[in-house]
Amino acid sequence: MERIEPLTPSDLERADALVAEAGWNQDAADWRIFLQLGSGLAARAADGTLAGTAAVLPYAGGFGWISMVLVARPFRRRGIATRLLQRCIEKMQASGVVPVLDATPAGREVYKPLGFRDGWPITRWRRSGAAPAAQASAQSPRVRALHERDWPALRALDARAFGCDRSALLERLRARSAGFACVCETDGSLRGFLLGRDGRVATQLGPIVAEDEAAAVALAAWANARLAPPVIVDALDRHRGLAGWLAANGFAKERPYMRMTLGRDEPFGDARRTMAIAGPELG
Repeated sequence: MERIEPLTPSDLERADALVAEAGWNQDAADWRIFLQLGSGLAARAADGTLAGTAAVLPYAGGFGWISMVLVARPFRRRGIATRLLQRCIEKMQASGVVPVLDATPAGREVYKPLGFRDGWPITRWRRSGAAPAAQASAQSPRVRALHERDWPALRALDARAFGCDRSALLERLRARSAGFACVCETDGSLRGFLLGRDGRVATQLGPIVAEDEAAAVALAAWANARLAPPVIVDALDRHRGLAGWLAANGFAKERPYMRMTLGRDEPFGDARRTMAIAGPELG
């Protein structure tokens, strides 16, 4: 039986290959986030081959993400993914951290019997073609590039939306979205922000955090106009105005997710301000 051990920096090349094999969007920079801010698990075959991975990303609010559960093709259907998931749950609960994850429909059926409960429906949208010409409106909120002076207000708004301070993650996303990170303001007051990151197969827009959907749409439009395809956005289904803008601007639905929390009916954070997440692996 494969042994479960900590994932180490020396494993990252092979872990990156597992992401490529699965066709996922994460890259080496994402793996470094997990090792720097959280931890990873490795399932190893008897000869030391990396057979599978999982990652845990805890946050200061007493909750955290389980993600990156991957198993190499030759090792599938041996229960490795279930063992990795259970080890992640045990690790988090031992530290007093509530496990959260964003599940695909197939994953949801695995997680429900373990005690994970449905929270926010999320849809991944993808733009594969050129961005349509931006349609300016006199009523559109003012959007501009993110500046250093915005950081305190941005952090405060994000903490209200996400449920805790996750500045360490946001700093990394800011560095990876320098060409399109933006804020929305009215009379000098921050109404929202957008960050994102480069990825293996697409640029991810998110998180998008805003006080209202008009601000969220303005942020998405500003960033989208500056990016070549493909571009993906993981938006909460409740924000129909944002979904309508995505559909009208070259984005198509790709897949659903369900935010699930172990033993808790309501997810952490504020769904009214959370327009799009950072990605199912980050929250």
